[in-house]
This record gives sequence, structure tokens and C-alpha cells, in this order.
Amino acid sequence: MRPNPLLHSYPAHQQPNPTRAIPARALIVSADMGEGHNATGRALDEAAATQWPGVVTRWVDTLDVMGRGVGPLFRQIYVANVERTPWLYEFFYDSLCRMPWFASASKSFVGIWAGPRLARQVAEFQPDVVLSTYPLGTAGLAWLRRHGKLDVPVGAWVSDFAPHPFWVYRDIDLNLVMHPVAVAKAAEWVPGAPVAVSAPPVVGRFGPGDRLDARRHLDLAPDAFLAFVSCGSLGFGSVGSAVATLLAADPRVHVVVACGRNAALRASLLADGDHDGRLRALGWTDQMPALTVASDVVVTNAGGATSLEALACGRAVLMYRPIAAHGRANAELMAAAGLAEVCEDERELTAAVRRLLDQPDTLATMERAALDNAEEQQVGDGLDALLDRAERDRAPEVRRLRPEDALFVHVQNDQVPQVIGAVLVLGNKADGSPPTWEDAVYLMDAAPGLHGWIDPGSAWHGPSWRADPSITTADVVEESWLDRPADLSTVMDDFFSTPLPVLAGRIRAGEARLVHGFEPYGPDNARSALLLKLHHATADGIAVIGALVNRTRDKPFIVEHPDQPIGPRGFKARLADTGELVRGLVALASAGRATPSLLNGPVSSGARHHAVVDLPLAQLRAAARGFHCTTTDLATSLVADALHRVLHEHGPGPERLRVMMPRSTRTTSTFRTAGNRTGAASVDLAVGPMPLAERVADTVSATSRQIASSAPHAAHAVVRVLGLLPPWLHAILARWVYRSTWFNAIASVLPAARSAVILRGSRIGPVYPVLALAPGVRLSIGVMTWGDDLTVCVSGDAGIGGTIDGLGEAIRVAFKEMRTAHS
Repeated sequence: MRPNPLLHSYPAHQQPNPTRAIPARALIVSADMGEGHNATGRALDEAAATQWPGVVTRWVDTLDVMGRGVGPLFRQIYVANVERTPWLYEFFYDSLCRMPWFASASKSFVGIWAGPRLARQVAEFQPDVVLSTYPLGTAGLAWLRRHGKLDVPVGAWVSDFAPHPFWVYRDIDLNLVMHPVAVAKAAEWVPGAPVAVSAPPVVGRFGPGDRLDARRHLDLAPDAFLAFVSCGSLGFGSVGSAVATLLAADPRVHVVVACGRNAALRASLLADGDHDGRLRALGWTDQMPALTVASDVVVTNAGGATSLEALACGRAVLMYRPIAAHGRANAELMAAAGLAEVCEDERELTAAVRRLLDQPDTLATMERAALDNAEEQQVGDGLDALLDRAERDRAPEVRRLRPEDALFVHVQNDQVPQVIGAVLVLGNKADGSPPTWEDAVYLMDAAPGLHGWIDPGSAWHGPSWRADPSITTADVVEESWLDRPADLSTVMDDFFSTPLPVLAGRIRAGEARLVHGFEPYGPDNARSALLLKLHHATADGIAVIGALVNRTRDKPFIVEHPDQPIGPRGFKARLADTGELVRGLVALASAGRATPSLLNGPVSSGARHHAVVDLPLAQLRAAARGFHCTTTDLATSLVADALHRVLHEHGPGPERLRVMMPRSTRTTSTFRTAGNRTGAASVDLAVGPMPLAERVADTVSATSRQIASSAPHAAHAVVRVLGLLPPWLHAILARWVYRSTWFNAIASVLPAARSAVILRGSRIGPVYPVLALAPGVRLSIGVMTWGDDLTVCVSGDAGIGGTIDGLGEAIRVAFKEMRTAHS
């Protein structure tokens, strides 16, 4: 930045800012194949809500997406293989591991099957991140990534302790396994795949707890050796044999069995009674965390969710007669990691239980190992690792600008840089301290497009926004202290007169400055201000202010995605749209040229001057009711009256002045989007001598005619149509339509915050919107409703600084006269 004689900058913040954009939407891809995959999904859902405040999650069942009847069929095949033909299941699993070509072909087949169907879910929900817990779902996501249809971070959590070739993919950002010993196995199956270690993905209800308290809660014997048998929601495998062996091992052993949805299993276990109170067989229960904590040992056979939940609670795990394929692989890998003991038959299970009964130190060692594993990481660490990996490894995003955004690149030059901004006055905190640089960085992290560059393109390649992973929010937020008193306008003039940095022909998308010690209301009322400027191609005023306000409330605002139709539009609706467009085009064509005024002419340089005004909104609203108009119409009338005073100050001036007034075209589907969603109403304001009441009536009439003519939507449509042309022709026509030939000044009234906005203890307000100029247009006026104030920012070419100051004062005078007339 150009040195500022009023400011002294302190390079106290040299470390990169660790903050990162919080995903607004997360898609969880799972499947109802037992409970293991959904249990992992629930853990990720819970962690995402904590890690990414305000995130909205949506679940997709891969099997349902793959087609009607696929889920029930696959579940039947799975159960039949495990219970009746384990040799066939082992053969398939072993083939995947021994024959890479077979694994690759199988994954490709599933990817082609699931990928296009998942694409519809992705297009509808527009997630910022995708979290998969089911390998067939991951296959579909990898297919989408390979075909360029999925550009957000994608992570796959292996719900089993041991990964196999169908779990791991090169084409996603990160595969997460449950233990370091599984990393080598994943790399063996799929060389080159990105793999990291995650905490066991279990919900927070599973964690260390008091064993005796849990037993009292569940009415279990406090002094018994309690074996908790859980073999998944389907309850298959050698459950009956495990229960009989445990009960026979020692009279001190009590057994609780979670039969899940297997009613037949529960009935068979209870057929011989409860063995003098030593056996409790449960159906489906929500007490799994308490049952796990209450146990001395957890007995299972697959190494999936049950084992991970036991480890999270710090309980010893015995793997009895592991089921075929993945069950056996899980058991062997858990034993290799020192986190489970494998019991192949009744004799080994009996021996293990008796040893743990007689050697409490051995049981304590197993529990300590489980706890150490669980305490290594949190589930949220895996979410952070996914985003870090995606940021580090993916090529910088390049997004071609929409025609509405590209227009501002085409019309810019050194004298009229297309920069919009906002100035936020910040109050001190409750303890009297000013807002900090860290507060400013936190807020600015929500500014749309801030972490990138605007590429102007060429004659044949349109402008684009290019992400730059090396730019952190900390890099673009400067903190400064005034060395001597200055008012806010002086601070604004310096900041907005300094152009955005340019590197290799590309323009940085934005930057901000936190300034301490300016004097808005006298030397005894020093305040801080946060000044933000963004290239106009990144967003319009509503997007910028909305993003910042929602950041203070930990809510997402900006969702970068193209327009998505809400639903099919019928013939009558399309015909009405066409008629509206035609009426608007006629209105635009018939408006003709604007009459030149002293506000028009060559813009002398990129230097800017500003005047700011605060008006009490309550009084303005009361006056608007008296004039039978809206607050926006009355604010526009005050601007017209002020323009009259300035333009007629030294003699006769124009009777009318054409003001280009951007109007939002945002709909329900585009409200939370970045970019520019505006049309333009060119309103001929009455600026000749007339009473205020007459001026208000004329303003209402002129504005209403433009809105009724559909001119804003037509202007928006014209800009979009121009974007279909080659870039060189689009640039020529953009400069032809956006210049002083067609309007004299720019003015916009923006709705903003209605209630108090607090940034980490600092009240924000007032806030002033800063608009850009246009070629040959030397003045712009931004008006905003903010809390109890109507704020006005007059911006313009520094060469007409006196006119700008005069206009600010004229707005105050016009308001006083209006208030007097309606007091």
C-alpha cells in the first residue's frame, strides 16, 4: 500500500491467520447396511455441528440413491453371505485384496452406477464439503471427482478398523482410518491414495465414565464381572455360543446381550431363562453408551462400530469367532495394535475371561490402551485435516465470472477502478478496550472472494476470479493507529484512493484496514473503524453487508454456486416473463441520453473524496408516513433535494438529473449467493426548484414508473445476454452501456441490519456503503438503513471535493427542513 502520512502501521501480526471459511453445508453419504455406517455418520454430524457452527447437514443413503429395491437386496445378500455362505464372502473379499484389477473393475462399476445418481443430490444441495461413511458411496464420489463434477472437499471415513481396497480411493481428498497401523494397510491396497488417521468416529455419548454409576443406572450387579456382548444391529454370528461360553466360564460373570433388531436371537437366548439373574438379553436399545461404560469387557465379532465405541469408552475388547472377511481383518489388525484379543473358539474365550478375572492389572492395561487410543485425537480433527488437505493439494480454483460480474472488469480503468466497500464504525468493548485486529480478521473472513485475484482475461478469454491459497485473511487486514487527529472522511479518502494491489496483471479481490483513534464526533470521542474494499466483480452491496452481518451471528451467508431453478415453470409463467422483459427493453430504449451536468466529465484520477451523513431513522420513517411514501422514497427525495441545492447554488441548473439506481434482482434461490444480482432503474429525479412535498411526490412517481416498466429486470437480462458474446465484443458493449451518456450519477438505497450488530463485544455502527463510479460519472451516493440510523456516503472524484462536501451538508439541511415541516 502507498504510505499514509497520518498512519503508523505496526507489523505485529506476522503469523498466518488460522481461520478458514466455515462450510455452510455438509453432505453425509452413508447407507443403512447395519448400523456401523450410520453410526459413523452421526459422529461426523455431531463433530461438524461443533467444528463448523451453523452448518446445515443433509444425509444421503447410497443404496436408496442407486435404485429402488437395491438396499433391501444388498442387505439380504450381506446377511446370507455372513450367516450361510461365509466361504463365498471370504472369496470375494480375498479376491479384492489379491487381484488389483478385480478391485479396480469392481470400484469402477459401482462408481458408474452410483456417481451419476449422487450427482443429482450434489446439484440439489450444493454442499461445501462431502463426508462419506460407505465405500459404495465413496466410489460414486470418486467417479464424480474424476469427471469434474465435484469440486468441494471429499473425505471418506473407514467405519471398520481394517481398510480394504473397496474403502480407499485416490480421487478424493482424504481417506481416514482409525489407527496408525491401518495407514500402511490402506497404502498397500491403493498406492498413492491420501490417507490420514482419525479418532474413532463415535458420538460424544460414548466416552469414559464411572462403571458403578452406569450399573446403578441400569440396575446391574455392582460387583459382578460384566461381559457386554454386542454384534451389531443385525446380531448375527456366534452370539449364542459366546453367551453360553461366558456364563460357563465363571459364576462371577454376568452377561448383557444387545440383540439389536434380531428378535429371534433374543427369544432363543431367553428360552432357558435368565440363569439366576446373570443374563439380560435386550432388543433395540438407546442405552448403548451406558451399557458399554458399565461393562468390564466388550465381546463382539466384527470390529466395526461396537469396537470403536468400546475403545472410546476405555473398555477391553474380545473378538470372538470373527465373522468372515472384514470381521476377521478387523480383529487381526486390532490385535496387532494391542487394542483387542482374538478368541477363535470357546476354549480361548474362557481362558481370556478367567485371566481378566484373576489378573485385574491385565484388564487395566487393556483399558488404558483403549483410552490412550481414544484420547489421541478428536473426531473434529479429522474434519480439519480434510479441509487442510483439500486447500493444500487442490489446484487453485478458477471461476469464470458471470456476465453481471464481468461487466465491472470490462469498464474499469485507472481513473474509475470498480471498487465497492463499507466503513464500519466500531465501539469499544464493555471493559473500554477497542476492537482488536483478531476481531477484524474474524469478521473479514466472511467477505466474499477476498482470498483471490481478479484476472481481466483477454480478447478471447473472459474475466475470472482465481483463488490464491497463499492469501489468508490476515494478509489483507491491516491495523493502524492515527498519529494525529483526523476525521473519518480523511481516513476514508486515503484508503479508497489507494488502488487494490496488482500482480502480473491480476487485481487482488480486496483488502481491509482497522483504524484506531479517529474523531467522528469531537476529540473526546475517539473511535475505531474497519474499512473494507472489494472489487465490484466479487459481489454487490447486499452480498457484502449480508455476509458481514451474518458472520457476527455465526451464520453462513455466501454460498457460491450458479443459479438453480426452483422448479419447472409453466407456459403462462414463461410468457409473463417474456412480456416483462419486452416492456423493460422498450423502457430502456425510449429513455434516451442523459442531459450532461457538472457531475459528468472525465474522472481526473483514482483519488476519491467522501462525505458521510447520519440521520435518525425513526424521524425519517415518521416523516415518510406523513408524505404517504416509503422510507426509501423519502431518502431518495432528500438526495434529490440536496442535488438541487448544490446544482443551483451558483445559478440556474438542470431541472432533472438522471440517476442510475441499482435494484436487487435477488430471488429466494439467489438471495444467499455472491456476485452481483442487480438490475438498474434510470430515474430522472426532479432537481429544479420546488417544495419538498412536491419533490417527494415526483420522486415516488418517477421511481414507480421505472419499476413498473420492468426496467431493472430488463437491464439485468441485457447484461446477461451481452455475456454470450466474445469477450472482446462484450467489453466494447459494456463500456458503451455503462457510462455518462446514459446517466449522470449513481445512487443506491441498501437495506441492512434492523437490530444491534455486535462483533465480539464491539457494537458495529454506523455503517457507510461506498459505491464505485462509472466512466464519465463523477459522483455516487450510497444510502443504508442500519439500526437506528439512515447513513449516507457521498463518494466521488477528488477533483469535485467541494461539491461532495456541499452535497453532504445539503442532505443535512434538507433533512432539517423536512423535520421542521412535519414536527
